[in-house]
Amino acid sequence: MSKRILLSVCCCVLVACGDSPESTVPLYKVEQKGFAVLIPATGEVEAAQAQRINSPGRRPMTIDWLAEENSWVTKGQVVARFDSEQLLLDSREEELEMMQLDMDMRKQNASENQQQNELNSEKVLVGKEFKFVDTFAIDDLRLYSKIEIIDTLSNRDYLGAKEEFIEWKESSIGDRNQSALEVLDIRKDGHQAKFQQHQSALAQLEVIAPYDGMLVYEKNWRGEKASIGQTVYPGSTIAKIPNLDKMQAKLFVLDKNAIDLKVGQKVNLSLDAYPDENLTGEVLSVSGFSRTIKRGNPTKYFELVVSLDGNSKTLQPGAKVSASISVADSKEKLTIPIQAIFNEKSENYVYLKDGRKFERRAVKIAGKNLYFVEVVDGLDAGDVIALSVPEETEGGSYE
Repeated sequence: MSKRILLSVCCCVLVACGDSPESTVPLYKVEQKGFAVLIPATGEVEAAQAQRINSPGRRPMTIDWLAEENSWVTKGQVVARFDSEQLLLDSREEELEMMQLDMDMRKQNASENQQQNELNSEKVLVGKEFKFVDTFAIDDLRLYSKIEIIDTLSNRDYLGAKEEFIEWKESSIGDRNQSALEVLDIRKDGHQAKFQQHQSALAQLEVIAPYDGMLVYEKNWRGEKASIGQTVYPGSTIAKIPNLDKMQAKLFVLDKNAIDLKVGQKVNLSLDAYPDENLTGEVLSVSGFSRTIKRGNPTKYFELVVSLDGNSKTLQPGAKVSASISVADSKEKLTIPIQAIFNEKSENYVYLKDGRKFERRAVKIAGKNLYFVEVVDGLDAGDVIALSVPEETEGGSYE
């Protein structure tokens, strides 16, 4: 299609130049012609529905093994395996931390028991001292002097206070021990949770196919497919198992070529491997912004998803396609090459040939494709225009 348009332009230019052999300016004769806006695109076939295979765990992991791309896998088959070395080290570290905390708890309980035994011994001693004091606590001045009786009563008050202190100390030791054990228990729960996370991640190191299908590697944001030794983040899609019953195409359009792309526009496609097999489809979605699709390549593209009519056996995930998107249907319109349009202060104009001279003529344009633009005011069929700026003469005209 692009070659036919270029050939048409060249023919018109040659004919126009032949009409005025003395002019060195390339010319174009304005005419009514079929005008369609077709945007070229490239891409590949993919399944409309696919089961994603994601990286497990909660931390970056390294791919240790992958099933061969485009191989047929069965339900329950291992399709990917991740490196376990770091997880095993982390898991063992948490396990050692829990063992240390268990030891600290035993030490804390042993310390409490020792202090309790010491307090029990003191309580027994105080009890014996009470009995001894009570033996001589006889309020009889005939047997003891008044001073002796007062000393005995004072000793009893002292022992009562000492007994109360021991009871307080006993209660305090219990409270402090309980608080210390609760802190140790909280720390242990934290390490236990991390240990269980690591154990869960270890159990997920082997990714299983959820059902039968063809395994297709997924590209990341840098345009790279998953590979052995690659580090991937949690939840990243490394592969897909597509449902081959319904296929679609993912297309990419150069940023500068993305003119009026919309959902619902018709698309013609051909497989690069089978160029004679024509496919049709419809735009399902258009990305809201352009982006790079290859690492190190700054070129930006808009991404489109296109439905595919029919279900050809040649449609396989990953098959490369070339396409043209019909932005505007082909109709007879007054068109001129894009290079004939000039712009100054937001005004579009052309150089219209008038005999041996040119005049600057303002024009109003509408739709355009990659090569032509539709003119809706300012020109008529049969007019001849310049495809480059003609030289200006002393009188202000051009020739």
